[in-house]
Amino acid sequence: MSATVRFELRELVDSYALAVDRKEPEIVAALFAKEGRLVTTFGPGTPESPLVRTGRDSITTSLTEGLARYVATTHVIGSHSSEVSGDRATGETRCLAHHVYLRGDEHRLLVMAVRYDDLYEIEDGSWLFAERRLSVDWRQDSALGG
Repeated sequence: MSATVRFELRELVDSYALAVDRKEPEIVAALFAKEGRLVTTFGPGTPESPLVRTGRDSITTSLTEGLARYVATTHVIGSHSSEVSGDRATGETRCLAHHVYLRGDEHRLLVMAVRYDDLYEIEDGSWLFAERRLSVDWRQDSALGG
C-alpha cells in the first residue's frame, strides 16, 4: 500500500474523531459513502443485534441525538491499520473515547475502549467509510474530579 493511501485512510479516521468531538454530525456523515453504514454494538445494539444506520441522513440524525447527551468528548486514536485492494480497503482503529456528561449536578467521565472495524471505498475520487462497525471492549464510568 502506498504511503499516500495510508495517509488518506488515517486522515479519514482522524477527521471522524475530530468531527465527533466538535459535535459536527453533518461533517461526520459526509465522511461516509452515500449509502454508507454506521453499525454499533453498544447501548441499544448488541453484537447479535447491532444498531445500523444507513445513509448520511440517518447517520446525521443518530449522531445529533447521541452526542446531545454529552458536555464534551475526546477521542484519542491509539492505532490504525489498513489493507487496500483496488478501490476498496479494510481497516481497524482502536481509540479511547472520553465522554463528559451530567448526572444530576455531578459531572461524570465515561471512558470507553472503542474498536472500529472499517470498510472503505473510493467515491467521487475520495476515500470514505462504506461501513464503520463500532464496538466497545471495555468501559469505565466515574465522577469527574477536580
